[in-house]
Amino acid sequence: MFSYVLNFYDFMVLTTAVVASLYIIPLLIKRDKTSSDLLLCCFLLSQGAISVNIVLLYNETIGPQTLNTLYPYHAVLLTLLYGTQGFLLLCYSKAMIGEPIKLNTKINIGGALFVLLIIGFGVFRIIQINAPSKLFMPWFWLVLPLSIVLGIKALVRLKRYDIRIRQRFSNIENLRLSWLWFCALGFVCVWGIVLASSVFGYLGNVLGNPTLHQLSKNLGSISNLPPMLLMSAMVVYGQTLRIKVSDISNDNKEAQTKPYKAVEEQKSKLEDLMLRVKIYQDPELRLDGLADSMGLSPRSVSALLNGYYQKNFYDFINYYRVLDAKKQLSNPEFNDKTIQRIFEDAGFNSKTTFNTLFKKLTGDTPSKFRKEHANTG
Repeated sequence: MFSYVLNFYDFMVLTTAVVASLYIIPLLIKRDKTSSDLLLCCFLLSQGAISVNIVLLYNETIGPQTLNTLYPYHAVLLTLLYGTQGFLLLCYSKAMIGEPIKLNTKINIGGALFVLLIIGFGVFRIIQINAPSKLFMPWFWLVLPLSIVLGIKALVRLKRYDIRIRQRFSNIENLRLSWLWFCALGFVCVWGIVLASSVFGYLGNVLGNPTLHQLSKNLGSISNLPPMLLMSAMVVYGQTLRIKVSDISNDNKEAQTKPYKAVEEQKSKLEDLMLRVKIYQDPELRLDGLADSMGLSPRSVSALLNGYYQKNFYDFINYYRVLDAKKQLSNPEFNDKTIQRIFEDAGFNSKTTFNTLFKKLTGDTPSKFRKEHANTG
């Protein structure tokens, strides 16, 4: 029966709703669920609702019946969902990086009023035109720029978060949210495609241009498929263990922008900790710990690293870790020592991070570096 009503593409679109439902259930029944889990549920629910709404409105068999039944409110839900996508993504990003979520900001209140205004205007225009058979929603594309702007705002916040953790932590594997940045970028691109599809469809109807109308249809078809993969990545990576760093301030901005006059005593103490004490070998070393060892405030140490050494804390500490690993790999006394044991003793807790930074600083992989020095030795 369903094969006569839904085609293969419709089944693929509805898969997004099915997958979203399967992801939402375990998130809701978690005992230790957080605000980020609840926001992710809302975002997944909206993605599933969009896919169902698209099939109901655009399917060749049931679309006209749905339109006649729901007219003139057939596009209200779709407009509301697309108008709040960026807001949900921004709130989820804030929750993941530990920032407070404020609903009473100007952009949130203004955005909500804008979406409601567009919905009211659209319903009024459809009633005024009295064209229930016309599926295209002339006001639908107006709410998409709002979600795109909020999505870009989420990208900026995630990028700033990545900069902040590099100022405080020497190992950031469980802290990085690069997966969320790429997922957010993917959704922003999807909303951009939907916006282009809606605009081309509007122009095609106004100008009577079938080429624009077909282009709109093709872009719309493309935009409905990526959300399933993107939200799957958000669920899988979003449940990985991470450390909350909500107490990281933005004081590092001042340390980076103002010229710093290094004190010789501070430099000597820092170099002693690196070369003699080898404090970098502690895999859990943070800026606070280094500052305590130097008898300085974290802000002063950050200013020293950024102003004099031109490095953030993460790059500075891992530079010495790579130097340590190089010495061990090139020393015949450590030939029986495995590469994993070497990078762990140097302070790394991730093989991937070690290999990446080692090749970045030396130009060779650790195994190739050891082989070349074994031959020269």
